[in-house]
Amino acid sequence: MAGAGGDVQASSPPRIVALIPARGGSVSIPLKNIKELDGRPLIDWTIQAALASGCFKDVYVSTDHEGIAAVAERSGARVHWRDPETATSTASTELAMVDFAKKQPDFDVLCLVQATSPLTTPQHFQEAVAQFNKFSADSLVTAVRAHRFMWCVDPVTGEAKAKNYNPESRPRRQDWDGELIENGAFYLTSKSLFDRTSCRLGGKMVLYEMPEHTLTELDSSVDWEIMEGLCKQHGYKLSS
Repeated sequence: MAGAGGDVQASSPPRIVALIPARGGSVSIPLKNIKELDGRPLIDWTIQAALASGCFKDVYVSTDHEGIAAVAERSGARVHWRDPETATSTASTELAMVDFAKKQPDFDVLCLVQATSPLTTPQHFQEAVAQFNKFSADSLVTAVRAHRFMWCVDPVTGEAKAKNYNPESRPRRQDWDGELIENGAFYLTSKSLFDRTSCRLGGKMVLYEMPEHTLTELDSSVDWEIMEGLCKQHGYKLSS
């Protein structure tokens, strides 16, 4: 492979490691990462999808909480004990990635996976990795195509303006490609890029488009009820 920042030999498949950050101090929903969603801990959905994809040499959960660590191990993931300063409410995800990369440097590509995206399936991982390799990318972002008209308002005058269309010639859905919105499901980053920038995205970036239902977020009890219904229909089911 010539991609991943040029640091992986063509004859050697890249060592891709999945990292799922899951700190214990979630605010909106206490211990959200292990709260049951349709009969399974939330984090189990992404762990099982990552494992079943066959894309990763290892699947790690980065946590500071014993309960989350226990669930992660039961689900088949390895546990990375993150430094306390990377698990505060103000710490960035990149800080957790740096902590992991320093202590577990044996990878060519790091896949950051969000535990709050339980609608990610093995096929999504497989297709994204194939796209990353095909275009010799340094990083990959996932996104959803949404047909939404965006507006902005001047805080001083109160005047509203359309951002992505002309109200005088309002497009029909079938005549408009819509907007690609980052859904945060997962990211791929070459080690060479991350070592240089400590950022998940950069260099030659490619985008993997996911289904519109994967844009759903998990920030409230109402979101949870909606997500349970979506998981029944779209989530990766464990084989019996």
